Amino acid sequence: MSDDPLRVLIVEDGDEYLRTLSRFVPGPRYRQVKSGAAALAALREGRVDLVYLDMRFDRIPEEDLLGDHEEATRRHNGDPARGKRHLQNHQGLYILDHLVNQGFSDIPVILAYDFSRETRRLEFLRQRVPRLHWVGDAVTPEEVLQIMEKAERSQPGACDRGSRSS
Repeated sequence: MSDDPLRVLIVEDGDEYLRTLSRFVPGPRYRQVKSGAAALAALREGRVDLVYLDMRFDRIPEEDLLGDHEEATRRHNGDPARGKRHLQNHQGLYILDHLVNQGFSDIPVILAYDFSRETRRLEFLRQRVPRLHWVGDAVTPEEVLQIMEKAERSQPGACDRGSRSS
């Protein structure tokens, strides 16, 4: 990593990651956006070294959720409430897919989600996003900083597991 601070784009619908990372993981320069559209705009500005992405988005307006609402409803037996919950609970993946489809597959991403029991899902995601890392809930500030530094330095396909057990 160079002498310049790491520029981390936090994509979350609340303020928890921004507050926590700013307080406990000093060093990087943090910027926050609260939707997939805003994340894409920030990446197009070109001043982002790493994306720190939340998985669940249950506090943004429904119209800001990425994904096909009708398809999600169909997949959940025609129940629009369950379809919406699906989009909210997996919004981080929809945002990730949107960024990849817009040409940002090379930027390192840390997804705030525990993949320790979903290794096949993680492998599938890394086929599309080779610089994908993850952090679970039981991670120390030092480990988060180490994962950020590894993610920023990583080459496609050289990702670690992003947890204490790796």
